[in-house]
Formats: sequence, structure tokens, C-alpha cells
Amino acid sequence: MTTTLKILTLNCWGLPFPVICKNRVERIQGIGQYLQQSDYDFIVLEEIWVKSDFHYLKEKLSATMLHSHYFYSGAIGSGVCIFSKHPILETSYCRFHLNGHAHKIFHGDWFAGKGVGLAKICVGDLNVYLYCSHFHAEYNPGNDEYHAHRITQSFEFGQFIKSTREGSDLVLVAGDLNTMAGCLGYKIITLNPNLKDSWVEKSNIVDDTFGGTCEIPGNTYTPSDSLLARPNGERIDYVMYAARKGYKVDVCCEVGLGKIPAVGISYSDHEAVMATISITKTDEKSIDTSEKSGLTKELKDALQESLLILDKGISQCLSEQKFFMLMIFLMCIGLYVMGYHLDQSVTGGGIYLAFILVLAKLVVAIGVGFCVWTALIVKRAEFYGLVGAKEDISRLLQYGGARSREF
Repeated sequence: MTTTLKILTLNCWGLPFPVICKNRVERIQGIGQYLQQSDYDFIVLEEIWVKSDFHYLKEKLSATMLHSHYFYSGAIGSGVCIFSKHPILETSYCRFHLNGHAHKIFHGDWFAGKGVGLAKICVGDLNVYLYCSHFHAEYNPGNDEYHAHRITQSFEFGQFIKSTREGSDLVLVAGDLNTMAGCLGYKIITLNPNLKDSWVEKSNIVDDTFGGTCEIPGNTYTPSDSLLARPNGERIDYVMYAARKGYKVDVCCEVGLGKIPAVGISYSDHEAVMATISITKTDEKSIDTSEKSGLTKELKDALQESLLILDKGISQCLSEQKFFMLMIFLMCIGLYVMGYHLDQSVTGGGIYLAFILVLAKLVVAIGVGFCVWTALIVKRAEFYGLVGAKEDISRLLQYGGARSREF
């Protein structure tokens, strides 16, 4: 018996800032209209930051997608939500240890508490485990300060899947992984938990052999300078899968929804990825229940390379911690000097100068508090996160991973 499942994932670019995030209301309405008329089994959306947008989509899809879940995390929510035609039996969320820098307010990833969500879904006799995530953004391709963070997220992502997929017949992975196809992070994501990329494995023939999902030609919101660097855009949004032994999978995959009919703009600055997964149970006697262990050479090489990236990240973290410690020292000297001049001003009757010095001391004192918090808490947590990931990867390389039933 063959079960066919259709899944869509889309980064909706739903920031609550009209100056930065253009046409959000019109685009969310367009997304809702499209999904209402679709026949997907699962829908995974990222960057739904405005909770009213989630409730709007939930209401819009209530006739066909009876089950939904928003993965709450961090200070502003993970931005990740799912809709399903089939019963969602369990949900859980594992927050990544590293999520960028708290003092980079305009990047915002730290406040989102990014991680990986898991929904266990029943489709007849089929146990489907749907994993969804949104990794840390790159921001500056020329000087990617978050490379080590995303490598750590890639590793944690795979480890979480490996440790939780027991009992599943089909594993589905969907989301914006902010990782280019073929790069180091992509190799760790696919090789460690043994996932297959729907776009690579697709049986359907399409014209676009690259499958770009971000900053592609024709998207309303693609900056012209981005096309000079990458004329075909980037492929960073994925639908991946893995089936238990004893199941055969056939997959078709497409990218892009075109423009919103009513307004003629793209649905988002990203393109959607749609996959049709057909899974067939084979002869039960052919199910291999033997255990396996060991890592492939390709995975070993990727993990070894990731250790070098983590070492650079650790060095960068320690340097930044020293910088904030130096700032604490300098600002404390400034507070002492301003305190001395404040006493002199009060004694000499310089009321206006005293008022300015009081304000300056307040600002510097707040700066000292921020630097203490960043140096002793945030940077130390980042250091331990990087060191912990390095030790986990080293142990996996040393012992070859725990034995598990083969996927």
C-alpha cells in the first residue's frame, strides 16, 4: 500500500516592521488565500513573528487543516509553525545552545530562541515525525561571524533527530536552514542523521536545475546587487526525508509559487519548497532490523572540518570577551573621573555641569552593567556552547556514534 503526502515549507518574511518588511499584510493574506485552496498534508512556515498572523492563517485553514501548532521560544517566539491535515499526537522543541549575539539587537536571532521543533503525526498506520527549524541567518557573506554558530546548530539538529526518531516510519524535515546546498553545514545536516534532499532525489523533471529559494531572479524583493554575486540566488530552504528500513520512497519536488494574483508581488523574499512524498511498505521480511555503527568517510571529513570552524569561533568569542572586559575597566575609570569632577562642581556651585555629569555617569553605569552581563554571562555561555559542541563532535569521531536501527 502506498501513502502519498504533500508538504510545503515557506519562510514568510513576517517581521512586524513595515520599513524593513514590505507588504507584510498583503503577503500574509496572499499566503492564506493560496494555502486555503491547496491540498497539502503538512505546511511548515517560518518567520511568522506576529502572532495575529498565525491566528489569521489558522482560521483561514481551519476547514482543511484541522491541526496546527506554533513553537513558542525565546522572547519573541521561534517564528516557526505547522499546519496538518492529520492528527498531531505530540510536539516538542529543542532550543539551540547558540543563537547569535544578544547585543546584536537588529539581527534578532538570539531573541527568537531558535531551535528544532518536532511534531509526531499519525497518518493511518504510518508514524510520521515532522522536524522543522529556522537556522541563524548569515547577514554578511563576506565576513560571516555566525559560521561557527550555524555549524553547531547543524550538528545539534542532526543529533536531535537521531535521538528522537525511534518509532517513526517516515522522517520529514522542513524549513529555512540558512545553509547553502553542498557546503559544510549542509553535509553535516544530511550525512549525520542520514537525510535525503527532496530536490536532489526528485523524480520529476523541471527546468530549474538549481532550485534557488532566496534572492533569486524574478522575486519582487531580491536586491539587484545580490544577483551580481549569485545570479541564480541561494538554495537554503529544504524538504528532506528519511524512511525506516522496509519502506520505499519516491519524491517529486518543486520550488516557487509565482506572484500573488491580486497584487502581483511575491509571497515572500523566499520561495516555497513543495514536495510530494510517496512511501510504500515493502515485504516485511525484507525489513532490516540489524544494528549498525560507524561513520562514512564523507561525514568524518565534514566533522573534522567543523572542528576547525569551532576553534575559530572559540578564539573569536574569547577575543570579544576580552574586549568587553577592557570596556568595563575603561568605563570604571571614567566613572571615577566623572565622580571626582561632580564633587568639584557641586562644591563650586556648577549646577548645570553637575547635572550633565550625573546624566553621563548614569549612561556609563548602564554601559558597565551591559558589558558585565555580556562578558560574564553571554560570552561565557557562548564559549561553553562552542566547547560543548566541539567535545560532542570529537566523541562522535572517536567512537563512531551509538548503534541504532538503520534509516
